[in-house]
Amino acid sequence: MKKTYNRALLATVVVLSAFVGMMNQTILSVAQPAIIADFNVSVSSANWLSTVFALIGGILIPISAWLADHFDTKKLVSSALAIFLIGTTTAFLSGNFGILMAGRVIQAVGAGILSGLSMTILFSVFDKEESSKPTMLLGLVFGLSPAIGPTLGGYIVDTVNWHWIFGVTLPVIVLALVLSVFFMADVVPHKGTKLDPLSVLLSTLGFGGLLYGISQISSYGWVNGHSTPYVLGGLVLVIGWIWRQIAVSDPMLNLNIFKTRNFAATSVIGAIAQISMVAVEFILPLYLQTARGLSALDSGLTLLPGALVMFFLAPISGKFVEKNKGRQVVIFGITLMTISTLVLSFISLTTPIWVVVAIYALRNVGLTFALMPAGTIGIQSLPKDDVSHGSAGNNMVRQVGASIGTATLVSVMQSVTTNNMPSKTELVQNAGQYVTDAHSALIVGAQASLWLATAVGFVGILISLLITKKEK
Repeated sequence: MKKTYNRALLATVVVLSAFVGMMNQTILSVAQPAIIADFNVSVSSANWLSTVFALIGGILIPISAWLADHFDTKKLVSSALAIFLIGTTTAFLSGNFGILMAGRVIQAVGAGILSGLSMTILFSVFDKEESSKPTMLLGLVFGLSPAIGPTLGGYIVDTVNWHWIFGVTLPVIVLALVLSVFFMADVVPHKGTKLDPLSVLLSTLGFGGLLYGISQISSYGWVNGHSTPYVLGGLVLVIGWIWRQIAVSDPMLNLNIFKTRNFAATSVIGAIAQISMVAVEFILPLYLQTARGLSALDSGLTLLPGALVMFFLAPISGKFVEKNKGRQVVIFGITLMTISTLVLSFISLTTPIWVVVAIYALRNVGLTFALMPAGTIGIQSLPKDDVSHGSAGNNMVRQVGASIGTATLVSVMQSVTTNNMPSKTELVQNAGQYVTDAHSALIVGAQASLWLATAVGFVGILISLLITKKEK
């Protein structure tokens, strides 16, 4: 295909789109208490503002490969950004919780399409010899979003109004949309395959039900009417969807990509790294704000150095992959991430905050060298015509795996915390001691969850050893 576009400007559109989509997830976490108070809604209702992203993303990811193969890349990106802009504007202007939720749903549709396209587009415009560049660019997004989101969100909530967590992203979305109109190009190869309606139905109901059921586990447990029927029903439908992809001549997602050893191994590693990342970024703010009494802004600032580590090391991790050192980098990264997660599990009520900052930063060094290089190695192992399916398959495994893993870790933390909570009698007899013991119970729960995350990390180390340097 003859190059008729400016690659640097095209990549800028992709990076801006991925960045603003991810930041809208990270920036919301610190605003939930203010939203709960403003609209007088329950914690479980407010959690749906985040849950809806995972649900709709999980539904759209399997179909994103077909969308990339079938539609003009430029029109697809511009349409997704326009949808995302409408959703963000709706959330920004929302006067009640229903309108805010509607805005988040619309946002999730646009973000879900963009998420599935980002890696596909970048690997379509960069050759294998330049494999460090997609890794570096997406690594910058992974580094900047956690760095800016919670800190900026905490500042906005404390000084202005939570509505502005959406307002502050509007100019960036508008800029990305304008740039996409002028500089995006149709770069993903088209196959013209037909969309199988049964595959869409099974995918939507299966992944939607599975992810919804998983999202309810942290609130209701593993065996109950709120989660179990959805998990089991969704699992059955997902199995049916897998069978359908194998049976039809034009599958929505070509599952043969998982026969490639490097792709299968790195997809699982990506899910494990995502589990560790989400688990720690859920546990640490809770520990810092509840047990150690830090404000939302101070909590965000405490995690800022670790996020900046990812930002500055992303280009270096990409260079190692380019020099055919990807296998060694991933093994090193997943090992360092696992060891530092284990060390983090020994935090207490008296652990100096600077120690927490240092361990978190060290852990993010490992995460940087594990997450994006693994994705690059996996995509590199596939033919260029299968890049869109590889991107969708990688995202699918990471999303479902991370959802299951995170639900398990949160469930373990809540269960252990509850079992170690002091009795109500102590609250009456000695309120000060009750608060201390309650904080200690939270830490015990966090430790148990981090130990489990460490065990999952060790599984990742073993899987990383299966990566081959070059595949036939």
